[in-house]
Amino acid sequence: MDWNIEDFPTDIGEAEALDRCYREDISWIVNQVRNGTSTAVECDKQISQYLYMLIRTRLRNEAEIDCIYVDGRQIPEAVLQANPQAAQAGRLQRMLIHLGYEINNMTEESATIVLPYLDLLTCMGGANDSLTTEARELLPLLYENPRVTLMTFVDPSFTLFDTIDKAFTAKRKLLGIGREALQHLITQRDARKFPKEFNFQRLYQYLSGLNPVRIREVLSRIEGVDFPEDDTQVLRQIRELTIPSETALPNVDLEKDIGGYGDVKKKIQEEVLDILSYRETLTDDGDLKQADEIIPKGMIFWGPPGTGKTYFAKAMATALNATIFIVNGPELKSMWVGKSEENIREVFRKARQSAPSIIVFDELDSFAGRRDRLTGNSVQHSMVNQLLTEMDGFRKEELVFVVGTTNFVESLDQALLRPGRFEMKIEIPSPEKEDRLKILEIYNEKMNLGLSEEELENIASRTGETVDPMTGMPYTGDHMNSICRNLKRIQIREQKKEFTKEDISFALRGGVDKKKLTDEELNVVAYHEAGHAVVATFLQETTSVERISVDSDYGMALGYVKQEEKSSKFLYSRKQLMADMVVLMGGREAEMEFLGDITSGSSNDIERANTLAHHMTSSFGMTDSMGTFVRTRDTSDDTSHQAERVMRILLKNAQKTARKIIQENRNLLEVLAETLKEKKVLEKADYEALVHKTLKDEEIKKKEVDMAQFLKDVDEQVDQTVQD
Repeated sequence: MDWNIEDFPTDIGEAEALDRCYREDISWIVNQVRNGTSTAVECDKQISQYLYMLIRTRLRNEAEIDCIYVDGRQIPEAVLQANPQAAQAGRLQRMLIHLGYEINNMTEESATIVLPYLDLLTCMGGANDSLTTEARELLPLLYENPRVTLMTFVDPSFTLFDTIDKAFTAKRKLLGIGREALQHLITQRDARKFPKEFNFQRLYQYLSGLNPVRIREVLSRIEGVDFPEDDTQVLRQIRELTIPSETALPNVDLEKDIGGYGDVKKKIQEEVLDILSYRETLTDDGDLKQADEIIPKGMIFWGPPGTGKTYFAKAMATALNATIFIVNGPELKSMWVGKSEENIREVFRKARQSAPSIIVFDELDSFAGRRDRLTGNSVQHSMVNQLLTEMDGFRKEELVFVVGTTNFVESLDQALLRPGRFEMKIEIPSPEKEDRLKILEIYNEKMNLGLSEEELENIASRTGETVDPMTGMPYTGDHMNSICRNLKRIQIREQKKEFTKEDISFALRGGVDKKKLTDEELNVVAYHEAGHAVVATFLQETTSVERISVDSDYGMALGYVKQEEKSSKFLYSRKQLMADMVVLMGGREAEMEFLGDITSGSSNDIERANTLAHHMTSSFGMTDSMGTFVRTRDTSDDTSHQAERVMRILLKNAQKTARKIIQENRNLLEVLAETLKEKKVLEKADYEALVHKTLKDEEIKKKEVDMAQFLKDVDEQVDQTVQD
């Protein structure tokens, strides 16, 4: 639609603005009252008086219906004569006395009683949100005379009790405006404060949640020269006037403040931001409606904790110049009936009034989990229903986005995930090495750490195959932040310009001091880690060794072997999993071969090996004898025992193969263990140099395990066991 300044009126009054925007709604309300239906109008208190005047005029002119206005200020003389105590009562009590008199003495059916402050009389209050004293007195009055027609105005920030709400059969919400109404609220004076070619449709995204009177207030307060060169200043003024004082606009740049995650950024840019940029260029109503239909308003950001799901939402809000409301799922819950749903309604109300906006439900699964008869509770179910109701209640053209973050997307209620609600799902996984490097570069610059490219590369690499020792989870962006903050504290505390390797290791451990090993413990750890490394060297199906440490420089671990990250993060072959199982057995078998005993240091290795064997046998269908069997709680005892026998064969063969590699390479393992005791840490280049100094390439190649033959032998053993 092309708008010219001459098309705009010179002045617009409050009542006129409401009549232009809500004409159809007012007609609907008038018809309900004419038919004798008690009606509740949900609207801002700011406009209730003007609406009442418009409705009263229509009722008088069209149906000769009078309105009795019960607001507690001026009480008719007849009421005072019947109830002399009313003169000394408070305003709420005067309202009740006046209402009771009118209901009990109603003689004309052509009159409507108007309660402008019903919400103040009956809203939820108190520690347990019980009925107020006034509400208890009002309740019987509302149902006492069925011939009485009532009309009330309720502010959306209040919630009525069901018993009171049901007294009003007809209900109408007047919240915000439709896009087509915007043209009726701009005056010629307002239009001159924008550039000459300004597309006034763009204003809707900032004004959609406001009532017409409030919109007129905002537009009338715009200052500046007529017909400025650009719209920067005028839009800034409008944004400042349309957001609550306690709400701040986020300032997170999608590219500058978030490192890596190119695929995630691309999806947000292409699916949301680019469509909205295109939408701002449109003037045709049909084109605008089509654009509104395809913009995803509900999104799920899912992935492990600490990957920046909420941070991405903030970056999206920054790009949209949108307010953001971050709500923690558990905080919405209340033990009082109806309060949880009210909390959700209030969040959406505030978001609509400060549009464009983004509501972020952190830990969405905490209250919006899958509903069925056997799980969850009535409060949780009603909260999901309320969330769905609010999401379905938006106008298509309103720019209010709802983002749910979760670590357990599979647990969410299916109704939320269907198209039209949370229809865009974006996985934000643990960062890859390149992502971690980009994240580190951002923190390095922000904190002025002065880390070199080599040091950044080292940190990014060392946080790959290893996991957070406290949680057992892969390293995330939060870990990168923690590492850099630890380094910054070292820099400030020790006045350092450069960091040592020990400083970086300290930061990688999360600031935990190293464990001090006795000579005997160091000897065990050295042979244990050397066993892992040597076994990995002779298995092509596993990744190469990048770092070996017996310096207790990794969280709670006394030592560790770090291997290169696997190229595939989602699919693993049978050979790869079996090779990993053999490597896990390397530490234990090295202890047995060289020290003649086994320590508790192998407990985690054994646990992980058992997990692999279980998945191969009972989930992945990787053993011929078990076929595509999946083990469940309903599996028979005989089948479970058979699966356990197959697992034992896998584990036993992994153990035997690890011992065979160690026995064939005793010299290499012994040299490696002694070197580790001396140097504590060997990087990839140092380890490879040690291997090639001890063995020739031909020897290494000759001694490599033939995994195909290995698996063939395993299958024969399994088949024989099953037959027996």
